[in-house]
Amino acid sequence: MSFTPDEEIQKTAEAYAQDACDFLRDHFKITLDWSDASIEHIEATMETFYRQLEKGQPSNEKVIEFSKMFGSYIGEVFRKNHGGTWGIVELNGSRFPGLKAEKSDTLFWPWGRARNRLLDGPENNVWHYYKELIKQQ
Repeated sequence: MSFTPDEEIQKTAEAYAQDACDFLRDHFKITLDWSDASIEHIEATMETFYRQLEKGQPSNEKVIEFSKMFGSYIGEVFRKNHGGTWGIVELNGSRFPGLKAEKSDTLFWPWGRARNRLLDGPENNVWHYYKELIKQQ
């Protein structure tokens, strides 16, 4: 497993994280404050989406868009509060956007976790995931 920092992914994640803030404000009247606890709002919103997705098949593009948006917010909250760097994680020949935690060197990929939460449900709870990440610091 390897990690390469990437400023473009950082910029993309920052923009998607802001989109998450705007989306929750506009559609759910929730103000995200970049605190660790705000990830609970992301989890609750993703549960709402998961229940809606069970009723009908969303386009793959929508799943990717929401995965990036919610995953970026999770990653940015971690980065701002605990230190980390966005970049490319390479694992078993696959490459994907992720973060490297500053203190523990833990590698994680919040976009993937958000996607799994949207498609597979509560067993991929992002609040529990986030709490485990910060315990490792």
